[in-house]
Amino acid sequence: MNQDTPSTSSDDFQPLVSSRLLRKMAIWIAALGVITIVLSIGGRTIGERIVMSGHTDDTSPVSISLNGNAIVIPANAIRFENQREGGVHKRVDIYFTWPDLEGYTNENSDHFNRVDKATHLIFLSLSQRTMPMDMSARLEPVYSRLVDGGDGTKDSGLLAYAFSEDTRYSGEILYVGARDNGPAFAARCLREEGLPAGSHPCMRDVDVGRDMSVTYRFSRNLLPEWRRLDAAIKAYIDGSINEPRDKSAS
Repeated sequence: MNQDTPSTSSDDFQPLVSSRLLRKMAIWIAALGVITIVLSIGGRTIGERIVMSGHTDDTSPVSISLNGNAIVIPANAIRFENQREGGVHKRVDIYFTWPDLEGYTNENSDHFNRVDKATHLIFLSLSQRTMPMDMSARLEPVYSRLVDGGDGTKDSGLLAYAFSEDTRYSGEILYVGARDNGPAFAARCLREEGLPAGSHPCMRDVDVGRDMSVTYRFSRNLLPEWRRLDAAIKAYIDGSINEPRDKSAS
């Protein structure tokens, strides 16, 4: 008895997963693997940036040209990333701990990241001089006319004068310290009332280098150390500036 041979089509012998589909799956798996690696590396980098909060512990010297002055500052003492690239800048912002004058490190990171520790930080801005006189030189011709008068009160070993309410410095106190040699120390500080913890309400500007000025901000708690503080800031900046080249010799 003859039996009909079952008819078959080529589809009956096709694998459940074609080689073409396998190739596509392999490509997708490889691509996913690459994406995973990139995300892992990128995530780690982003995580490090978040932890560092813009700081760096790199102590490599950065060479900056500012208004014709050649300045060298450690990278971990420069506040902003774009300034750590060096080259020509109109301004450089510096920060370090007091009294060590040390930029950011893993060991002192609390001072840079915690508000309650920030009172031991000094912030400096170094830029081209824009005023004909620094703060000490402005004492007699400018500030003496804007304070409430009187001989001032002793505070932190300094004479303290309140600025008149009708001046642009209303709400500030002028602190003055006499020196045997050289101009008097002068700093302006905000009144303490209502200021957040860790704020730096005092500021002073000093002429340095060739046609440059450094403005530094510090906690009012450091006022009793004004002699040592002012000398240390000037020595730090002077030590960071290379001797300007005589243009006439070029």
